[in-house]
This record gives sequence, structure tokens and C-alpha cells, in this order.
Amino acid sequence: MQSFDRLVLPNGLTIVGERIPHFKSVAVGVWVRTGSADEAPLRQGYSHFVEHMVFKGAGERSLKQLAEEMDLIGGQMNAFTSKECTCFYAKVMDEHLDRALSLLADLTMRPHFPAGELEKEKGVVLEEIAMGEDMPEDMVHEQLALALFGDHPLGGSILGPKENIEAANRESLLAFLRQRYLPGNAVLSVAGHYDWPALTEKVRRAFEGWQGAYVHSLYPPVSYRSARLFRRKDTEQTHVCLGFPSLAMDEEGSFSLAVLNNLLGGSMSSRLFQGIREDAGLAYNVYSYASAYVGAGDLVLYAGTNPRSAQEVSDRMAGEVKRLLRQGVPAEEFEKSREQIKGVYVLGMEATTARMNAMGKGQLLTGKLRSQEDYLQRLKAASREEAMALAERIFRTPPAASVVGPENIRFDAWEEI
Repeated sequence: MQSFDRLVLPNGLTIVGERIPHFKSVAVGVWVRTGSADEAPLRQGYSHFVEHMVFKGAGERSLKQLAEEMDLIGGQMNAFTSKECTCFYAKVMDEHLDRALSLLADLTMRPHFPAGELEKEKGVVLEEIAMGEDMPEDMVHEQLALALFGDHPLGGSILGPKENIEAANRESLLAFLRQRYLPGNAVLSVAGHYDWPALTEKVRRAFEGWQGAYVHSLYPPVSYRSARLFRRKDTEQTHVCLGFPSLAMDEEGSFSLAVLNNLLGGSMSSRLFQGIREDAGLAYNVYSYASAYVGAGDLVLYAGTNPRSAQEVSDRMAGEVKRLLRQGVPAEEFEKSREQIKGVYVLGMEATTARMNAMGKGQLLTGKLRSQEDYLQRLKAASREEAMALAERIFRTPPAASVVGPENIRFDAWEEI
């Protein structure tokens, strides 16, 4: 039976862990509840920019020392920013856990933000934003968020608008960090080979002096939109995205939705993939996915295709959704989809980083730690009836639409659902 360790330190930092005695490695991450959905308009992009800047020197370590120290012990260190959180993480052999904690403590507590490096890193982030302009598949998804969420924080870009990055300075970034990157707004997650009493003492020492709490308030309620946005771009393919309001994180029905999404467009055996790519040969890339946030969620359908085929592909996607609503899902197809999700989940959770991520995100955003047994039980409880009720709720809503390519398309077929 899977079990977790959990402790809240006097400074408010929550430590969660899963001990795996037969491993020789350990993954550790500091999760901070700050992301693009928690930023004021003039600060949009700051969480991501801060994520970049902490690696430019921290504590007694220079930029070069931060880059070299993990390499010297054969470890891995990185970070990422999402709409609702930021994570700094490392994976090392268990004998190097002290060093990993020391590095992460420097990154989160004592970054330098040197002025010269800040100006250089602005260029890097601006290039990252510009790179998105050359990646229409990324662009169409970002545009869809705007079409579905509008000016709500969830509709904004994680990277932020370039004018915010250009205007950022050392003082504004440090003020942002000092307000958000605090132990009361963070979770330290560990998975792998460790001794719990020794680990908690190591964390106390590494993060000694870290104090404070950020009063986090959930973004305002979402009013979903059904906007249709088109970006003209001279590309070889037309990229089409449809977005529907869906379930929020941990909302009732999430596992039935996962099975539904998987059989619709979440795998190579899915209806969209088989019908549009394999049978009709109209697209190389076609899929669907569900995203769940603390206060909202969406279900997205995507296809990239020759501009001459874009209208037909969109109509065929609508046709697959109509068929789903009218004919339902056979029991055998539902069970195959459930079993596929189970296999992907079990295999994925054999990695310490995946387990660390699941614990850190779960504790930070929901305050819950879900065991693998609990996950599999909830997946087993998913039902066709619940999935079809969700399909009716989701797909009877007019979709938001995003198109990037040489020409726009119509969505008449979606109006008929």
C-alpha cells in the first residue's frame, strides 16, 4: 500500500514525500503557487521571467557554478512555469540530496538578479516569445485560450506580452519574488530513496531563515466565451483548434472525462486519429486533450492540415462529435480506453520525477495527496453513463475556435451539433 510522508514546518513550508527504498535516486522539487493566472496585467509574464532569472546566480553560487554543480554529480536540475504554479526541481543520486536541497534553497531564497544578466535574459525571453510566432501549432493553442477565456487571467500567455518583459527591471522582479516566493505559498516534494527524519532536518537547515506567507486568492470566476479567432499566417498547414468548457481540477467526473477524451482523440486508436488521419489521410497531427485548473477546465480538439483540406477536417471533427452524441460509446471501446489510461499512468509513475510532480502539484493546488491505488480505484469507477452525460454537457455548448493559417474556415457543422 502506497503511503506518503507529510510535515508542515514552523515557517509554513509543507514537505511531502514518498519513500521508495529500492531506488538509488531521489527527485526533489520546490513548488510555488504563482503562474500566469495569478498575475496582474502589467506583471503578466513575471513568474516565467523570474524562473529564468534565478539561474543567473544565487546564494554563494555564480551563474557558472549553478550550471556546473549538477553536472559534476551527474544530476539534473531545471524549472518550469504553468498557468497556476512554478516548480524548481532536481534529480540526483540519494547521496547528493544535501547538495540538491542547497541548490534549490539558493534558487528560491537568494537569487542575485544581476542587472547585466537581466538585460541579456530579456533578450532570451523575447526570443522565446518570437519563437512562438514561428510555431503555428503553439500559436493556435494560445489563441484558443484567448477565444475561450477572453481577458480572464487564464486567457493570457505564460510568457507574457513582450512589452512587459521589456519594461521589467531588477527592482520590479525582486519585489514580485519577495511577495510570492515564500514558504507559506510553497510545497517541497520528494520521491525516491530518503530517510524521513533525516530529510526533514536537511530541509530545515537548507531553508533556514525563509519566512513569510502570500495570501493567495483564486482568480475571479470564469465566464467562458465562444469567440472565433483567426490569425492569417503564410504557413504550409492550417491549424484548427476547438475549445469547450469542461471540468475543473478534481471535479466530480474527471476520470470519466479522461476516458472519454482518450477514446475521442487522446491516442492513436482514437476516433479522431483513426477517422481523419488513418482512414481519410487528411492530417498528420490530430488529437484532443483536457486541461483542468483549480477554478476552470477545457476540452480541446486540434488538427493541422493542408489549407485545402482544413474545412473538411473541421467538418469531420464535428461529425465525430455528432456520432458520439447520437450513438454513444460501446462498452468494449470504453473499457479499452480505460485500460490504456491505466497502463500509461502505471508506467509513467515508475519514474521518481513523475511521482514528485504528482505530489507537489496535488498538495499545492488541492491540498490532497492521492495514492496510485486511489487513482486506479477512481479510474475503475468511471462509467459510460457519466462520460456520456459529460459529453452532452460539454459538446452541446458552442465551441470557441482558433485558426492559424493562410485562410479562415467556417464552423457551420459545429452549429448543427
